[in-house]
Amino acid sequence: MILLALLLASFGAADLTRPQDRAPDRVALLRAALVGATVLGLGVWGTGLEWWWVAAGLALLVAWIATTPVGISGRQTYPWPLVLLGMTVLTILAFGSQVRSADGWLPDWYDQLDISTLDDVSFVQFAVGVGVVLFLVESANIIVRMVLAGTDAGVMASEQTLRGGRVLGPIERIFIFAMALAGEYAALTAVIAAKGILRFPEISRDVAGRKAEYVLVGSFVSWSIALVFIPLL
Repeated sequence: MILLALLLASFGAADLTRPQDRAPDRVALLRAALVGATVLGLGVWGTGLEWWWVAAGLALLVAWIATTPVGISGRQTYPWPLVLLGMTVLTILAFGSQVRSADGWLPDWYDQLDISTLDDVSFVQFAVGVGVVLFLVESANIIVRMVLAGTDAGVMASEQTLRGGRVLGPIERIFIFAMALAGEYAALTAVIAAKGILRFPEISRDVAGRKAEYVLVGSFVSWSIALVFIPLL
């Protein structure tokens, strides 16, 4: 599970540094790779994993950064980055428990925290939670955009007319993740209902129905990403 935490944290941190309003240049791609590699290296060092995991993680990170669209790039998207990510996560879940790690300074630091609410939370659970939150901020936005781009070009055009999606999306995902983790399903339902009320005026004026498709597909994918990690915690 610690491998999953490092994967999500490195992807999430790298994607946070990528420009959102334009296609990234080489400097932006290099900066994202450097940030992700730094998070990955610190995680491997802090948890006592073997250093070759940095090379494996960096290869996945570079492949993700190079093939996933960010901003208004106008380029065609392909599903294989999502397939690779899904296969990597499934492989980690299947065989990650066999990975041996020594006691590093990160678990020691966590054990010294005097926070009562974390008494029943293991370091691995805490690390996965941090990784998930980082991933939900921007990496999840990228996944949603890739799925929407694969449905219909006209659907993606609705992104320019529906306001606040990129800001509300991460907040909505993190809130849903937190509420589901706490077992507050009534609050989770209220968020989903509020989303429908918020978007109804814009959707109702769209005769072609593409805004409705954009909101429905985007919302379901976004919520699924937020909820799929809950069983791991």
